[in-house]
Amino acid sequence: MRNIPPIHLIVAFDAVARRQSFNQAADELNISYSAVSHRIRDLERLLGTKLFNRTTRVVSLSAEGAYLHQQVRSLLENLEAVFSGFTHGRDIVRISTLPSFGRFRLVPALTEFHRTHPSVSIALMPTTRTVNINQGEADIAIRFSKNTPEAFYCERLLEDEWFPVAAPRYLQQLGNRSLPELFKRADILSHSRQPWDPWLKVAKLNISPTQRNMVYSDTGFLIDAALNLQGVALGRRSLVKGLLQSGNLVRISEISIPSAQAYFLLASERAIISPHARKVIEWLRSLVVEG
Repeated sequence: MRNIPPIHLIVAFDAVARRQSFNQAADELNISYSAVSHRIRDLERLLGTKLFNRTTRVVSLSAEGAYLHQQVRSLLENLEAVFSGFTHGRDIVRISTLPSFGRFRLVPALTEFHRTHPSVSIALMPTTRTVNINQGEADIAIRFSKNTPEAFYCERLLEDEWFPVAAPRYLQQLGNRSLPELFKRADILSHSRQPWDPWLKVAKLNISPTQRNMVYSDTGFLIDAALNLQGVALGRRSLVKGLLQSGNLVRISEISIPSAQAYFLLASERAIISPHARKVIEWLRSLVVEG
């Protein structure tokens, strides 16, 4: 046992190896940059070998460091699993998601998840920025993309489609009209990245250039506008599903067009092997079983 280095040196080594950054490792361990640097130097001195290649911008494992991390990583994970059985704290799983998907699909389902998984907390991190989960910026990410994102683990989670929706009270204001007549009189709510033209072409309808057309770059704002009786919106099934079920929005045509983008679930290596994160992944899958 005397040949085993102090555990705090091993933990610092693991953090730098995973993050490939002394600064990010320091943030994770809640210690200073200099403390991390001292611990790595102490470990290198004890082992008599260089564990990292350092430049002004890049930190990478040496051949010896890569071998050591491969051996140490599984041992630390086993230790974590063993000691988790003796603790009663809540394990926080960080999910990076688009604000619209988080708001309309994840938040409404969180109450039931917390009821059935009291030992797991979820931290939602809404952003339109692409986070690097391999660098520890999140444990799990949900992305809406045309192309398959790069990550340690990636699966296609949900296909999507677009169709017109409106608030029931707004439709009442327009009166009982046929679809062509409705679109002649309606105010049009547009998304800056999803024009109406493809849907109108399939539906064989036209919109007058003189009609009021309000454009939103945020999908959540677009749906809010429809809920606030501002007009007819081209909604994404993935986001308006709950609002249709509750009756807050109404689908006004069975015609739909497929989305060129799909939702992808990304996970880091540590998330894949973490029992708590795997529960969250299964929960996310269950949320989209019926679209």
